[in-house]
Formats: sequence, structure tokens, C-alpha cells
Amino acid sequence: MKKVLLPNGLNVSEVALGAMMFGSTTSKEESYRVLDTYVEMGGNFIDTSNNYAHWAGTGDESETLLGEWLRDRGCRDKIVLATKVGFDRHGKGAGLKRSQIEYWVDESLRKLGTDYIDLYYAHTDDPTTPIEETMEAFDSLVKKGKVRTLGSSNYDTWRLAEANMIAENRGWTPYTAMQQRLSYLNPKFSVAPKYVFNEVVNRERLRFLADKNMPLISYACLCKGAYEDTSRLPDEYEGGARLEFIRSMAADKGVNPSALVLAWLTNIHRCEGFPRVIPLFSASCEQLKQNLRGLDLKLTDEELKMMNSVQ
Repeated sequence: MKKVLLPNGLNVSEVALGAMMFGSTTSKEESYRVLDTYVEMGGNFIDTSNNYAHWAGTGDESETLLGEWLRDRGCRDKIVLATKVGFDRHGKGAGLKRSQIEYWVDESLRKLGTDYIDLYYAHTDDPTTPIEETMEAFDSLVKKGKVRTLGSSNYDTWRLAEANMIAENRGWTPYTAMQQRLSYLNPKFSVAPKYVFNEVVNRERLRFLADKNMPLISYACLCKGAYEDTSRLPDEYEGGARLEFIRSMAADKGVNPSALVLAWLTNIHRCEGFPRVIPLFSASCEQLKQNLRGLDLKLTDEELKMMNSVQ
């Protein structure tokens, strides 16, 4: 895996590994195998949250397991670590008030066994808290050295722009990355997202990010395995011509469809109106190896244009 130097100074692998279910429905042993395989293949960008996976446990499992793995492998300095704050966990913790941010960052640092977080996300917008309070609290974490860079996840574009305008005017640290859903398939915009702000990315948002030179970390980018098993297609995505096309093109290139999706995502910044995209997903060791074959594909400009043109 090649490394990508993001505008915020983080040097990350082309693909990020999601640790959402590590330590809960994914056993410690299997989690360690996936993490080790990912690092062996050149990966260094690992994503978690302070509430993963509270629907299958307490919400402490993922960060705790990652902390144990980082300690056992002695590799903290080689990993770009991202975690988040803002979503609920068993009725407590939702929101981006100063007190919540300050409490949960220390909890994350304790569980992860580290004294700094490379990329700290607002996991979802909190319209009930003044933006000034949220951004000043995040800025204080950067100034204290607890956090290196900031990102937004599940934010409307205009709210991100407003937050960064306030940060610039006050001399505070801005959001420098966005995490949002993007895949090759077209979204069904008539389908409401599960949570208010976790919309699938549209072209307007992509143009905004490209203009601001802000990377997109695309979660759920492989549609829960739907490219290989169409019965797994999430309700918020259309199948149709794009799904048929990507499966056919992948067969011609001798890779699984998810691998070709990763190739498209990691190359799409070459097209006008698209930002740098870092795909984020989780997988078994075998799936990881199969999917990452897409990073070796050399897509031409003509192939990218053809992929984009399919309706």
C-alpha cells in the first residue's frame, strides 16, 4: 500500500481499516489477525470510535482492544489513529458540549493506551450546542497535544463550512478531513438515512471537498459486501446498471468487484470535481487480501471516465 500525505500533515495508507466490531462480535484473536495482516500489507490508518460497538456491548470494546494490540505490538508510532466523539452510547455521551468532549477524549486516550490521537472526529453534528463551544473545545485539545488534527463525520456541508469559518475567525483549529458514506453505486436520495446527518455523499459535497482540498474518508464504501452478494445491497443504494457494470469490469480484470471499487475510490481524485478519497472498511483477512488487489490496478483516465458515466 502506498502512503498519501494529506493536507493536514498526516501520512496515511491509501486504505483505512475500520475497527468497529473488534473486541465485540469480532474476537480478539481474529481482530489481531486482521490488524497484523493490514499492517503487513502496508496499512497504517486505523479508525475507531468511543462508542464502538455499544449495540453489541458497552461501547468500550474497540478502543480497548486497539490499545492492547498497540501495546502488544509496540507499534503506536507507526500507526495513524483516528477515533470519534459525539454519538450516544446507552443513553449517555451524545453531544459535542465542551464537558463531553473533554471527558470522552480522556476516556479514549486511556483505553487506547496513548497520550495523543492523530485524527479526532466529531462523530456527528450536535445542533443543540453552539458551534463556538464545540470548536473551542476541540482546539484546546490540539493545543494541549492530546489531538493532532480534527475531522467531521456525519455533518452537512454547510455546517462544516460554518464551523471552519468560525475557527478561522477565532484562530482555532479547523476540521481538515470529512468522514462520510461514498461508494460506486448511486444513492437513493429518497431514502432517509438511519441517523439525521449520515447522508450518502452527493456531487455537490464532492465539489466542495475538492475545492477546499479536504480529503474524504469514505465509510461503508463496500456496501456490506453487496458487490459480491447482491442480496446484501443496503436500501439506500441503487443496484441496476452500475452494479452490473462494476461486476462485469471486475471479471474482465480478474479481481473481485470490491477490489475494483477500491481502485475507483483511490483514483477518483484524478477526475475534475472529486477530492482525494481514502476508503474505510473492515474485512476478514482473506477478504482484506482480495480487496486490496484493487490497489494494484492501473485505471486509465478513459476507464475512470467510463466508470463515472454509467448511470
